[in-house]
Amino acid sequence: MNVDRGVFPVLLLGTFAVAILAFMVRGFGQLVVGREIAQLLAAPLFALGIGMAVLAFLLSVLVVSGLLDGSE
Repeated sequence: MNVDRGVFPVLLLGTFAVAILAFMVRGFGQLVVGREIAQLLAAPLFALGIGMAVLAFLLSVLVVSGLLDGSE
């Protein structure tokens, strides 16, 4: 499998954007629907952000170890 170097910046920016969005959903959600519902609405976004960060880490470890080909 070949992994472009463009994948890592996309994952980095995507993780950052999803984390900011999750905090915004939780913050504004508390004003609109209450604390518990806001936490329920923001939880999938936090999980997505964590998943993207873990994916970026695993891909970078696999590229550095040589199991995946990191193209220039």
